[in-house]
Amino acid sequence: MRKIYIAGVLAAGLTLASACSDNHDYALEGEGKVMLTASFSNDVKVASRATLEEELSSSTIIWISGSKGLVRKYEGLQNLPADGIKLLGGNYVAEAWAGDSLSASFEAKYYKGRAPFTITSGTTRVELPCRIANVVTSVDYSDNIDGVLTDYTLTVGHSRGSLDFVGKETRKGYFMMPSGSKNLTWSLKGKLADGSAFTKEGVIENVQPATEYVLHVTYTPSSSDNGGAFINIVIDESTIDSEDEILITVAPKIVGTSFDIKQGITGQPGMFDKKSLYITASSALKNVVIDCPLLATTIGGNDIDLMTADTSVCTSLNAAGIEWNYVYNEADDISNMKINFNEEWLNAIPAGEYQMNVTATDALGKKSVVAMPITVTNAKAEAVEVSAAAPTTWATSAMIYGRLLDASVTDGRLEYRKAGDTAWTAAETAIDGVNLSAELTGLTPGTTYEYRVACAGFESAPKTITTEANLQLPNASFEDWQIKSGRNGNLIYAEGDAMFWDSGNHGSASLSKQVTTPDGTHKHSGQYSALLTSQKVALMGIGRFAAGNIFIGQYLKTDGTDGILGWGRPFASRPKALKGYLRYQPGEIKYNDCKIDDKTAEMASHVGQTDQGIIYIVILSDSNKMTASSTDNGKEKTWPIVVETKSGQVFDVNRPNVLGYGQLIVDATQGDGMIEFNIPIEYFRTDIKGANIAITCSASRYGDYFCGGDSKMWIDDFELVY
Repeated sequence: MRKIYIAGVLAAGLTLASACSDNHDYALEGEGKVMLTASFSNDVKVASRATLEEELSSSTIIWISGSKGLVRKYEGLQNLPADGIKLLGGNYVAEAWAGDSLSASFEAKYYKGRAPFTITSGTTRVELPCRIANVVTSVDYSDNIDGVLTDYTLTVGHSRGSLDFVGKETRKGYFMMPSGSKNLTWSLKGKLADGSAFTKEGVIENVQPATEYVLHVTYTPSSSDNGGAFINIVIDESTIDSEDEILITVAPKIVGTSFDIKQGITGQPGMFDKKSLYITASSALKNVVIDCPLLATTIGGNDIDLMTADTSVCTSLNAAGIEWNYVYNEADDISNMKINFNEEWLNAIPAGEYQMNVTATDALGKKSVVAMPITVTNAKAEAVEVSAAAPTTWATSAMIYGRLLDASVTDGRLEYRKAGDTAWTAAETAIDGVNLSAELTGLTPGTTYEYRVACAGFESAPKTITTEANLQLPNASFEDWQIKSGRNGNLIYAEGDAMFWDSGNHGSASLSKQVTTPDGTHKHSGQYSALLTSQKVALMGIGRFAAGNIFIGQYLKTDGTDGILGWGRPFASRPKALKGYLRYQPGEIKYNDCKIDDKTAEMASHVGQTDQGIIYIVILSDSNKMTASSTDNGKEKTWPIVVETKSGQVFDVNRPNVLGYGQLIVDATQGDGMIEFNIPIEYFRTDIKGANIAITCSASRYGDYFCGGDSKMWIDDFELVY
């Protein structure tokens, strides 16, 4: 088995290893920093190491938690800070996840790791071993099996997915077990020599992650006429170990000091201050190449490798105003380089636009390339472009930025207008050195705006931003229904429309009950509201308590008396609140059908209390999705959230893909009509844009655990507020 090491530059205590002229001390301080190395234990060899490295590097999520909870979170090793993670002294836990968490797959693997550590002073090294979190299966057949069995398939799986090992399939199967589930089932089907069907079934009990279960299918000849009775399956269990090692390191990081390297260096002729680049690598640097036409007059060519440059080239570049220093800490295997572009070199550049490419390659072959624009202009200021994907642009607000290029300018300000308008509006501008910023509010959703920097006698070329659209929810007034009878549940969308909302009707209707229905008795507008009715659902004494509910997503399938639900739909905007209307009539909590071990006592304690309803809204990223199969076609699909009531796998607000959350606990309402509610959304993360939305409404707060009373909640006219 292969062991894969992923080394991330989380810390560096650097000492001087070599230099080519730079008298400035820039070595990173080691105090209170952590360097993490994560080792990923794999079970099989792969065709492409490079592909495996790339996939794991991009998919790895790292959490660092302290005594008060999560303190650092990184999605993708490429997003680790180049200058290390500073932490206060104390005890911490590092956790890592990588790969695809699919219920069943021949290809997708999922890894988990956890390592506690303590920060005192200096650099702390942490080894984070990550093991395969999958249960692994494979199939092996005796040589004589084909003489007695043909067209055979061995199916292995659990409630959320299965794999068909057709014939002598040599691939391994990878399973993520549903919460609370410990067993895999298997079924061997084929044809005996006489053409009759053969089936043999069994269970692999108490399966464990990072463990491979080999199903040996054997045939023992016999004089008996029973034939297939002597086809047996023996299961061997073995812990997955590693067989060779691959070092996966983060590529060198190249950053500008006090400026964004991607925006580059911009200024007026003769008015530049010194600019510096830092290069950090998790091993020794082998090559650092700068390539720019501006070098030609100094060294007679466009490119130079700073790691191998001879003395004469160093002297020439130093004299021109380019200096560099290489720092390597052999003990920690961490290196750093600083490149200074001094005033004399920058101020000798004639007006124009140029590009410098910087390529850093480490001793392990990892390479990073950045293109740094250099612009020399007589402009006094410039507007700084905001990426279309920038999370700072919301539906009604946005951040805009500018930069002063002339040190004599003291009255620089940002201005904005709708694209196509003639008049500009001055924004309240914050000035930090040469950098300008302004927060715009009261903007129109889904609208393009222009912004510029203005000062006495000068206006920069404008840049643009486009605000997020104020998207609304389909069928948010709950007017469109498909009324079904019998064992079919009501559907909350019109015939021919796409499903957006769903409910637990699919489960309760199998027992001839509907927990979510259209209702015209209490409504805010239109013909209907949605009535959520919590009740005991049973037929001939078989059944369970079911909460009246509605949610964004799809009821996927029923597992016994439990449901499997996929929550969330794509949604590209970030609302600030959810508004709507409700009416609530709670009953006494008298049903407690909870079978989840760690929740049974808690649910029992609620019996006899007055029920409560709940409405909550979640804004999610597109990462860390979950998988489940549907009764529609049996195929797996990813969802932002998968709920499995049998195992107690319910929504957890601490999931890494949760960006924003708001909830309302509903008590009995007064009067005969409906009341307005407003649920503010608190955003835990504003560094990435939202990609999905989930809303759940339940007439019983603890309905996920089958606990509640005969309660009713009416909801109507939902609206997202921006």
